[in-house]
Amino acid sequence: MQRKWMGVILALGLWGLAGAAGAAVKIKEHPVIKPIPTAVATSSDFKRYAAHTFRVRKNGDSEKKEVRGKYWEFTYKTNKDISGLEILENYKQEALKKGGKILYEDKSQLVFTLTTPEGKILWTQVYRDNWNAYYQLFVVEAKEFKKTLTFGAEEMKKQLDEKGSVAVYGILFDFDKATLKPGAEKVLLEMVKLMKSSPDLKVEIQGHTDNVGGKDYNLRLSQERAEAVKKFLVLYGIEAGRLTTQGFGLDQPVATNDTEEGRALNRRVELKKL
Repeated sequence: MQRKWMGVILALGLWGLAGAAGAAVKIKEHPVIKPIPTAVATSSDFKRYAAHTFRVRKNGDSEKKEVRGKYWEFTYKTNKDISGLEILENYKQEALKKGGKILYEDKSQLVFTLTTPEGKILWTQVYRDNWNAYYQLFVVEAKEFKKTLTFGAEEMKKQLDEKGSVAVYGILFDFDKATLKPGAEKVLLEMVKLMKSSPDLKVEIQGHTDNVGGKDYNLRLSQERAEAVKKFLVLYGIEAGRLTTQGFGLDQPVATNDTEEGRALNRRVELKKL
């Protein structure tokens, strides 16, 4: 007998992207495509932009379609008395109830799209595993790629001249530390290039965090990370007198802290022209 799960699997709501300052926080469910009741997340993954291949039916034939955008992946463990067929059928019926479109189904998987009230299209694949009472859920919010990282000295200079400040992403630190991760030098060397090409430029290096953790904790961490950036620039020949540092912690968000994507934007280093 089919269980009465309708109305709780798909919940149209807000969106999400996780992370403490410099590290991701595990998420247990998608903000719209929910797990079945009693299901427990055993693994999860989120990417701001990634690709997943879905199987669809076109003119009676099966074919593959790659969809790119905001990406979620979950593995759920269920009670052993819940069959894979029961899982697929409940997702199917609820998707149809919410106006979704079934693109493919067979005995092992279901693929459908759902348009949210905001006009976003969610591509969803539910894959069942009858043997171990597990199922997988893949969700992609289809969207075009949008550049979010500022690497080039030329772009930094342009933003500083036009706006007086520039938000810099891609400077990664070890979790709960001010230790730079490998790869951060790619952005930092562009800062060096910026400062050397503009010998009269003086900047304040600002550290900003999301709201994960206490206010005092984030204030201290943001200050230490701003100072770590300054040390790198000085090491590569930039005069210390041209650089000041200031940590703002969680006090100056540029996006909501209620979503994963917003928290990622809030975790940043900014350069402010003095």
